[in-house]
Amino acid sequence: MCTLTSLYHPTTREQLDKGMYVWFPKPNSFTGEDVLELHIHGGRAVIHDTLEAISACDGTRMAEPGEFTKRAFDNDKMDLTEVEGLADLLEAQTHHQRKVALSQMQGSISRFYLQLREDLIRASAYMEAFIDFGDDAEIDPEVVEQSRRRIINLRDRIIQHLNDGKRGERLRDGAVITIIGPPNAGKSSLINLLARRKASIVSPIPGTTRDIIEVMLDVGGYPVVIGDTAGIRVSQDVIEQEGVEMAKERLHRSDIKLCVLDCNTLMEMKTPDALDPLLLQLVDPGTLFIFNKTDLIQSSTSSQWTRTKQSIIQQLEQHFKSNTHLHDHISIPPINSIELSCSKQEGINQLLKQLEISLREMFEIKDVEAPLLTRLRHKEHLTNCVESLDRYLYHCDDDIVLASEELRSAIKSIGSISHHVNVDDLLDVIFKDFCIGK
Repeated sequence: MCTLTSLYHPTTREQLDKGMYVWFPKPNSFTGEDVLELHIHGGRAVIHDTLEAISACDGTRMAEPGEFTKRAFDNDKMDLTEVEGLADLLEAQTHHQRKVALSQMQGSISRFYLQLREDLIRASAYMEAFIDFGDDAEIDPEVVEQSRRRIINLRDRIIQHLNDGKRGERLRDGAVITIIGPPNAGKSSLINLLARRKASIVSPIPGTTRDIIEVMLDVGGYPVVIGDTAGIRVSQDVIEQEGVEMAKERLHRSDIKLCVLDCNTLMEMKTPDALDPLLLQLVDPGTLFIFNKTDLIQSSTSSQWTRTKQSIIQQLEQHFKSNTHLHDHISIPPINSIELSCSKQEGINQLLKQLEISLREMFEIKDVEAPLLTRLRHKEHLTNCVESLDRYLYHCDDDIVLASEELRSAIKSIGSISHHVNVDDLLDVIFKDFCIGK
């Protein structure tokens, strides 16, 4: 219940503000302890003087970062996955990040792993009984075999959850998009247009971009980290060579590649089907090709551009076909391309829609029952669990005692994801980035 009251300094008795206080008795508060909340006006002086007045009371101190959440964890109001969900919710920058983090904070991951653990314990019950009591238990061997098959099914289910294509990690950290292309094709102009600010230097001088310029974007509610790279070409400049190598390295870990080409430069080529061999080495059939500077194409040369574009696409198709060792009767996916004018901001909406489609496919959850795997820590525990189950199945016919120990290790690995199992060091890492008062 909220109560309107006047707030006074405990020693000077000076009135500081008029606001409300809310009393949350244990154990139903956020932390599970008695909690008093003060709702005061937001002026800097009011906040400063109120905090100073509270500090003058005996037994009070400023909370450490994340201390309220840590107390909630210590009092079993939240488990580790819910704490991590709250941390992700505080950091969420896009719609889908917020949605997944809120679901995790409310226990979606905790319930999933708890159910896996309970199913694993239930499936292993007859196995343990056979180990402990042997023939005296008069357990039907078929029942034990059924339990063993359930354990195999659970192991396969965990493996399927692990093989989620890193969708959860991508959603938490952002899908990696890399812009490549020859110098002066408009790569920097494109990232500036997408970022809606001057993130990268635009210059007619070739080789201006050397380092990777990264920008965090929200595309259709999905987080992406888009990077502008050095122009791909053979150069004698040592620094520019390093920039090209950095671009190659980033491409290897990219989820989406955007290759920007200057359509006017392509038309001016004496042999328009001869793209730079170095650039051809870096693109693949999944690359989205962006033909930029279409605003410079005159109506009298539009038919020439159409022929040039067709020639470029044919060259790309032939290159992909020859490098994937496909037979003539097997077709490769159609080349995905968009015409764009960064200077006129034409075609940008089409590009964003295409990116949104690709991101939606990337983040699509195929198993509606399984939450996204968002943290490496979860993956490591699940991997350990699967390895223990594999060893259990390997030993269960020959060494039942050793197999039993592996089974207990698998159950412990699942439990470590959500509960208090050697988590002191982990807690320091989780809570250090929380804000004061949370």
